[in-house]
Amino acid sequence: MHPTLDNKKLTYDDLLQYGETHQRVELIDGELIITAAMPHYEHQYAVGEIFAMLRDYVKRHAMGTVVGSPMDIVLEDGTVAQPDLFFISNKRAHINAGSKLTAVPDLVVEVLSPATEKIDRGAKFNAYARGGAAEYWIVSTKQKEIEVYVNQGSAFRLMKIFRAGESLNSTLFPDIDLNVREVFV
Repeated sequence: MHPTLDNKKLTYDDLLQYGETHQRVELIDGELIITAAMPHYEHQYAVGEIFAMLRDYVKRHAMGTVVGSPMDIVLEDGTVAQPDLFFISNKRAHINAGSKLTAVPDLVVEVLSPATEKIDRGAKFNAYARGGAAEYWIVSTKQKEIEVYVNQGSAFRLMKIFRAGESLNSTLFPDIDLNVREVFV
């Protein structure tokens, strides 16, 4: 049984009725968003490289955990996102409820694709900020750059756009020196 879509704002409980799927299924302000297109090679390469670099850094400094999609993050009852990657600090490990996160993680990373860019830069951007993510990274494989946003009172401010040839550092990872060139094919 699937929830009806007759102008009703859906909730996380409605979303759970869909069961497991091979598509990304999210809720944005009660509206069901299904991303049918599979990510392209450059997208997955960038996700993998960032994951590996962050995981190594976070493990070396015993800071928390880095996790990749799919994993539900319940931002509000009508907003459930599945970002490409996220980081949860040790002090916020309690938000991990096993099958979902009950709050926004410290860092959210979204790698843009034509099917998701509008939502990643719009509704999700605002929901992650309201939810209290300390940082939000938007990765463009097309532009070969990473935009790093920092949260300032439930709103993101662009800290810097890092491009190939630069090393990314952030407020969460001040000495990571992530080589941006290595993120892209």
